[in-house]
Amino acid sequence: MATNPKGPLSNNQIEAIKALDTPTIANALEELEIRPRTEGFMRPDIRSITPVDGTRVGYAVTGVIGARHRSPDALSKDAYWNAIVQIPEPRMIVLHDLDYPNPIGSYWGEVQGNTALGFGCVGAVTDGGVRDLKEATEMGFHFWASEVLVSHAYVHALEFNIPVGIGGVLIRPGDLIAADMHGAIQIPISVASDVPKAAKILAEREAIVIEAARSGNASPETMSKAWADANDSSATQQSY
Repeated sequence: MATNPKGPLSNNQIEAIKALDTPTIANALEELEIRPRTEGFMRPDIRSITPVDGTRVGYAVTGVIGARHRSPDALSKDAYWNAIVQIPEPRMIVLHDLDYPNPIGSYWGEVQGNTALGFGCVGAVTDGGVRDLKEATEMGFHFWASEVLVSHAYVHALEFNIPVGIGGVLIRPGDLIAADMHGAIQIPISVASDVPKAAKILAEREAIVIEAARSGNASPETMSKAWADANDSSATQQSY
């Protein structure tokens, strides 16, 4: 049964996160000390396949696919569509390919991209393959994947909206995902609204150091002072 759930973040909060690139988001999360600095971002094999300007942010619609063999347990297209509408907009499709690290068939192409767009999805993240790159680029639907593949082979879905591991990150249905030209990162909902403010404080701190570096008389002494000033500035502002 179709639903139209409301997401935990407001449209303004989503837009504020979209204004940041993923390295800035990663820096902000490090500042918030919500998890180890080695966690939460996908490994570099999950990379931007289609050109993307800016950052796409969406709640994860998760699933498991395979393509090497036919399966009597393959789910119907209806199951996919119904899984999508259980998750709030904006949505990001996140699919684990059972054939990884050697995917052979692409779930993604022109038809699936247009379908996902029609359901309010902003992109797809997969450790499988993608194709129809020209069409995806033209329609404005973006892929983050491990491979580009020619065929869909026997691709089929086996499960939807369960926890999946993609690029070293465990993604649960409804998790907030941000992705851009650098890759993809999961943002804990509990601190998502704090990320833009933390990013702003970091940008102000970095600006002090960058100004000193560009001053024309940079030296170990001036840079050391700039870093000290930046740290002092951060300490006085840090309140999330």
